[in-house]
Amino acid sequence: MIKESKEYSRRLVIVTGDKGGVGKSTFARGLVQAYLDTHQDFVAFDADMSNPQIKRFYENECTVFPLDIFTRGEADLFLEDLKNLIEPVKNQDGEIQSSGKSLFLLELPPQSMKMFREFACEMNFFEVAEQNLDLRVTMATVISRTRDSVNQLLHLYDFCKGQVDYVIVKNLFFGKPDGFERYNTSPSIKEIKEKGIGLPEISMADLIAHAYDYLDLNNFSFSKGILQDERISVKGRVGAWMKNFKTSINPVKDVLGLKDVTF
Repeated sequence: MIKESKEYSRRLVIVTGDKGGVGKSTFARGLVQAYLDTHQDFVAFDADMSNPQIKRFYENECTVFPLDIFTRGEADLFLEDLKNLIEPVKNQDGEIQSSGKSLFLLELPPQSMKMFREFACEMNFFEVAEQNLDLRVTMATVISRTRDSVNQLLHLYDFCKGQVDYVIVKNLFFGKPDGFERYNTSPSIKEIKEKGIGLPEISMADLIAHAYDYLDLNNFSFSKGILQDERISVKGRVGAWMKNFKTSINPVKDVLGLKDVTF
C-alpha cells in the first residue's frame, strides 16, 4: 500500500500514455467502472476530442465533461471547473443541498503531453491545486514495451517530479510484466526510484479481442457487457476482466481515490 506524507481531502487522477494504442482509454474506462461499482461521487473529464471513449461508453452512467487541452486558454477553465465542483451546492436561501465533489478523473488524449506541460507550468497547476483546493494529483501512466513509453514517462517526470503521485500501468496486451525490459532495466527509472519517488507498478490484463470488440460495437460500458444476455462468453470474459482489474488496482487504491474501498 502506498503511504502518503499528507492526507488530502480531494484527488484528481490523470490517465495518460501520450501515444495512441497503449491502452490508456481502456484503463480509464476500467477506473470509471470501479468508481461506479463502489458508488463514488466523482466527475470525469474527457480531453480526447477526436475519440472520447469515456463519453461514448459512460455518458449515461456518470457525469462526463469535455476538455479541450489543445486550445490555449481553454485548459484554464479546467481549474475553475474544479473549484466550482468542489464548492457545496446551495439553494436560494443559502442552505447546503449537497456537498462538493472530491474525486475527479481526467483522460488526456494522445500526443498531448507538450500542451499539458505548458498548461501546468504556466498555471502553476499542481501547486495551486494542492494549496488552494487541497487536491492531490495522481498521474496514472499506461505503458507498452517500447522505448517510447519509457521516454514519455521520463518526460512526464521531468516537469511533475514529486509534485504528484504516480501509478505505472503495464498493459499485458503487450506481454507479461517481466517482459517490459526497456522499463524494467532503465537506468533513469532506477535513478528516480533511488530518489524516493514512488513509481508503483500494476498490471492491466488483456481483454480477449471478441469481447472487447463486442463492447466497442455496441458502445457498452463494462457493466453493460456483464449484464447483457446476447453473448454469454462476453459476459464471462468481461466479468472476469473487471474482477481482475479491481484486484490489480487494490495496492494503489489510495492514490486512485479509493482509499476507503474494499474490493
